[in-house]
Amino acid sequence: MKIAPYNESHRDAVRQICLETGPAAALTDERTAAYILADYCNYYLDCEPEHCFVLEDDDGKARGYIICAADNKAYRERFAPYAQIIKKNAGKAYIETVAEQFALRLFSQKYPAHLHIDISDDYTGQGMGSELIETLLARLKEEGVRGVMLIAGSGNTGALRFYRRHGFKKIISLFGATIMGKSLGT
Repeated sequence: MKIAPYNESHRDAVRQICLETGPAAALTDERTAAYILADYCNYYLDCEPEHCFVLEDDDGKARGYIICAADNKAYRERFAPYAQIIKKNAGKAYIETVAEQFALRLFSQKYPAHLHIDISDDYTGQGMGSELIETLLARLKEEGVRGVMLIAGSGNTGALRFYRRHGFKKIISLFGATIMGKSLGT
């Protein structure tokens, strides 16, 4: 297993991991899949592949990933086509997307970047999530990004513990979600 920069050959596997680690309906319902991919995957692969890293197995297949928007303002400017896909396919989940966008914007002065990380179940617990996050944080620091944030389910205690171990601090909890941030000291 190794961490590698994302490239187009990883696209299908990364998208599949996104669906497998999302809600169960993402694997069975075409509209839910379209929404999940538009909200949590495709923008990053299409618009900021330089901020995407994968966990590769020995055959070069992606088994996990970390993806990031490095600048919230640029993200907001480029996200509109993806928002339309979400609106078309997700119904009331579109409101959650709008709320997440608003939350990200609220804290973007201090934490301009945000990330998503997912690893296939068979590859968790091996320390590779830590390697993914450290690889991305090093890239963001090199680029002079001031801080990074994320949104996690407030009930996902394992994830919250993982992020705290990597220096993320709770910014706020609302509507069942916890927003965490980490200053990158730049």
